[in-house]
Amino acid sequence: MVDKKNRIKIGVIGAGHLGRHHIKHLCSHPSVNFVGFFDSNKEVAKKISEKFSVKSFENVEDLISSSDGLHIVTPTNLHHSIAIDCLKKNKDIFIEKPIASSIEEAEEIVDVSTKNKNIVQVGHIERFNPTINRLKTIIKSPHFIEIERLAPFQSRGTEVPVVLDLMVHDIDLILSMVDSNIIKIEASGATMMGTKVDVAHARIKFSNGVVANLKSSRIAQNYVRKIRTYEKNLYTITDLMIPQIETYNIGTSSSLSSVGILGTSASLTEKEVETADGIKKIYYDKIIPEKKDALLEEINNFIDCIYTRNVPIVDGTKGLRALEIALEVEEKIINND
Repeated sequence: MVDKKNRIKIGVIGAGHLGRHHIKHLCSHPSVNFVGFFDSNKEVAKKISEKFSVKSFENVEDLISSSDGLHIVTPTNLHHSIAIDCLKKNKDIFIEKPIASSIEEAEEIVDVSTKNKNIVQVGHIERFNPTINRLKTIIKSPHFIEIERLAPFQSRGTEVPVVLDLMVHDIDLILSMVDSNIIKIEASGATMMGTKVDVAHARIKFSNGVVANLKSSRIAQNYVRKIRTYEKNLYTITDLMIPQIETYNIGTSSSLSSVGILGTSASLTEKEVETADGIKKIYYDKIIPEKKDALLEEINNFIDCIYTRNVPIVDGTKGLRALEIALEVEEKIINND
């Protein structure tokens, strides 16, 4: 815990659906002096100010001047102008995903932050999801990865296509899981509810042979967040909604132990099956990951980086890379390429 007089001063720009969650964590954070927030909707600002007993600033410039670091939780089309304004005033920034609306905007954010030596963290929250981080300790060399991210329709977020709204999360995850260059992207999708793409499928191939299939939709009947990985002798199904990880390992108990699966829970079972190569054992396990608040972990990373000047887990460069791939997917969908 940081001494009260030395706590970093943090403000939030945008108090909408996600911004209020940032405010909730920051106003009670032991290492933060939460100075307040700004939202252009005066009715929303009044409600949030009263709910959390925090200051609502009349204009964004006063909030920026009063803060050491800012959380930018606004619609994507406002990210760039606000970020540049903050960076030119030598403020560290946390930007919700995606980092910006265009590659040019994102590059300017990265360039200015590098020049001024400011921290830029991009809100790819799944990097802090304990279930995903547990999965990463289990898989070793997947050759095929499938990710589904589906949601029922709601008006919030529809100012950007589903690729930037939902799929960008999984693009960032794939980039963190596969250490190889992308050699081919195929994509298809459809516009259903307005002027932006609402359903998207992408197939990404890497130079090391790994293939990733991504599916995102915001017109689904139910919420679905699933990851499936396939590698030699190991198949995993991760359900982020439960959350849980199911593993199916073909081999001996010694091979299971070597990948850290054997004995992870009381649900470990085995079954013999007859295959073309003879009788094989399939070991099944269901893993329930530890519970952690991913947003709080993400905020903690930002605060720690402000104090230490370390690079965030998802810095501006990584946010830019995820945006580049997302925009390429979107372009291929629009052009039927």
